[in-house]
Formats: sequence, C-alpha cells, structure tokens
Amino acid sequence: MKRGFNSGLIGVIVLLLGLIIVLIGAYLAYEAYQTYKPVLPKGSSLDEAITNTAYELVNLVLKLGFLGVMVWGGSILLKNGLNAVVEVYRIDKGSRECSPQQKQESQ
Repeated sequence: MKRGFNSGLIGVIVLLLGLIIVLIGAYLAYEAYQTYKPVLPKGSSLDEAITNTAYELVNLVLKLGFLGVMVWGGSILLKNGLNAVVEVYRIDKGSRECSPQQKQESQ
C-alpha cells in the first residue's frame, strides 16, 4: 500500500517552525537589549581605548547580524508554510483558481 504525505500537515509544520524561529529571535533580541551594558573603554592610552571600543562595536554588530539572519530565515519559512497551507485549503475546497505562481508558469 502506497502512503502519500499530507501536504497540509507539512505546510502547518513549516509554518509553526518559522513562527518558533521568529519568536525565539525576537526573544533573544529583547534579552540582549535588556542585559546590554556598554563597557566604557578604560585604557592608559588612546590606542587601547579605541581598540576596546571597536571590540564592543564588532561584538554588538555580530549579535545583531545573527539575530537578523535568524528572523529573516524564520520569515521565509513562515511565508512558505502559509503559502502551502493556503494552497492545500484551496485544493480541498475544490477551487479551480490558479495561484499567481501557477499563472506565471503557464505563460
């Protein structure tokens, strides 16, 4: 007996996975905002102060970049999961309307 996969379930799983990733990214960003305490550069010379400040800025940019990529990836999953759920719903309802992507493919 051949078992097919349930595309609606896969769409919901991708949708929930994207939502979880976006929520985790938002939580981590909020947590980083709440706990961030800038370190004022203490150094005996101007070179050390600039180096410490540059280190803090690079560290902050890396954290924000990671969170941005995480939320971006989660939003892609959200979009694709939502599209899959909508397409399965249209097919289940018997709608014969083509999606915009199907219209482009047929032209």
